[in-house]
Amino acid sequence: MRTAPQLLTAKGHDMTYFVSLPPGHDAKKTWPVLVVIPDAARDFEGNLAAFLREGGETPWIFVAPMVVTSGGSGYRAAESYRYSDAVWNRISREGDFKFDSDGLFAVLADVAERFGGDRRPFLTGWEAGGHTVWALLLQRPEAFRGVVPVSTNWRGRWVTPETFGKDPSRAKLPVRVLFCGKLAGAGEAGRQAWFEQTREVMDLAKSHGFGNITLQVLDGRPHGPLAADVLAVLSTLHPPR
Repeated sequence: MRTAPQLLTAKGHDMTYFVSLPPGHDAKKTWPVLVVIPDAARDFEGNLAAFLREGGETPWIFVAPMVVTSGGSGYRAAESYRYSDAVWNRISREGDFKFDSDGLFAVLADVAERFGGDRRPFLTGWEAGGHTVWALLLQRPEAFRGVVPVSTNWRGRWVTPETFGKDPSRAKLPVRVLFCGKLAGAGEAGRQAWFEQTREVMDLAKSHGFGNITLQVLDGRPHGPLAADVLAVLSTLHPPR
């Protein structure tokens, strides 16, 4: 049986994260890791729960780091955060993306040490979580085995020509972009805006040597993390052993 999410703090860093271990977990073995990033609502537990529902029997270690870059201003008001004033002060000093980037890789080292997680994870995130996902992908392609952005925003945050990753792995790194279907009412205008933003960053990535990027629009799918579809894609990138 898959474990209920545990809330932990990364060794050597202040980032907190939820982790859920797969059925039959044995820390002496190496397990595939999926990092899941939420939208601007920053409902870390709720977003993770979608993957637990759809992937309860899968061999993935699910990791939900409490990132601060998945959206715009006012994020400190989100009730889901567990950070003290001292940590928020650190974030203010370091900058949002440095905290998230350093914190995520500290989390992955922690998961590897505690639970046998693969240090090179797969990564997914949706809507405003795209700010985090694309910045991590474009700067550190060598750190990931595959990335599945979902209906993402993109505003070029934390990415400059100087910060693009140069590792040759970017040419073959699988990036499988999924997009929800047409939305009802005013939601469709938002969807069209996200779609254009996503196409923009895909073109930018390709111009910087990312050579294995595809886009799939899933008609009839709602706006959300599309956990079942993400896991279906991952089953082709990392087939069960």
